[in-house]
Amino acid sequence: MRQGLTFIYSLDRVSFNDQFLTRAPKHTQHPEMMRQLPLELINNIPSQALVLYIDGNKSDSGRTGSGVYAKAEDGLVFRCRFRNPDNCSVFRSELLAIREALNFVLHFENSDIYILTDSKSSIQYLKNWPEIREKTGQEVISKIATLSQKSRVCFQWIPSHVGVFGNEEADVLAKEGSALPSATSSELFTSEIFSVHKAKANSAWKNPPTHDWYAGNRPGLSLQSVGTRSAQTALARLRSGHIKSLKFIDKEKTFFLPLFLSCFSCPYH
Repeated sequence: MRQGLTFIYSLDRVSFNDQFLTRAPKHTQHPEMMRQLPLELINNIPSQALVLYIDGNKSDSGRTGSGVYAKAEDGLVFRCRFRNPDNCSVFRSELLAIREALNFVLHFENSDIYILTDSKSSIQYLKNWPEIREKTGQEVISKIATLSQKSRVCFQWIPSHVGVFGNEEADVLAKEGSALPSATSSELFTSEIFSVHKAKANSAWKNPPTHDWYAGNRPGLSLQSVGTRSAQTALARLRSGHIKSLKFIDKEKTFFLPLFLSCFSCPYH
């Protein structure tokens, strides 16, 4: 049995916040208030901290992409966009964006790192890091642990599409990434691979392959016989073994031949 990550890493300097300190359900709040809450949070981030915005996107055609946007204190702007494998989920696109953001910040010496995302599910997933088993999640946790040795790391949820500049930039980058011609990798979650095969099975079930047997209008069509329906039925039963002389004795198939056939096979005739 594989052990979790509890005994490998310590994330004491990492926080995962999937809501604001003031609870504010998006569907019950005025749009301006939903914009004001994240702006207040961002304004309270220390000026020397590096703030990154990440996002994932799935287009109408099913393509997915990830985007990362950051602006450092010295004015350095980091923009990254990339396309993800076909059948990749939006949740995984968010995780891949977080992984790319961590690759970027590992090259900096900052006292604080803030990664802002509008995906609560990705923060909640990482928050439960001791239970993570899949490869991408473990890679992300490994990078977080390495980064936390020299910096404080904060993952913070912010609402989407409320006019936060960095979030809107990451959203645009993710959409551009989904439009790129090819994916940067072919990695998929086990659940995503299962979904692909399930979709193919459902498609085959709803649209069975074309074959003459499916369109048959008489029994025994595979014999390509001609004649009356009763003759075709007799041939089909003969071929399958479902004839009147078939009996089951002691759970075994037994065929009883008619008397006149026995007479023909008798050595005295």
